[in-house]
Amino acid sequence: MPIVRVTTWDGQDEQQVRELMIALTDAVLHVTGAPRDKITVLVEEVPRACWAEGGSVGTDPDFAVASRQH
Repeated sequence: MPIVRVTTWDGQDEQQVRELMIALTDAVLHVTGAPRDKITVLVEEVPRACWAEGGSVGTDPDFAVASRQH
């Protein structure tokens, strides 16, 4: 049955992750009609130091701007 994998930065608190997993489960149930007990949601948290976009590392102070420059 459906497996949803989400990769995100670390730092979300347990309640935020829980809410995300519930919302994703509800969305898959609504769209696919799969039985709720057969929907699996996995959240993988990656340290910001191990994440880069556009050559800018997530821990860089100017990441938000630098990662979006062309």
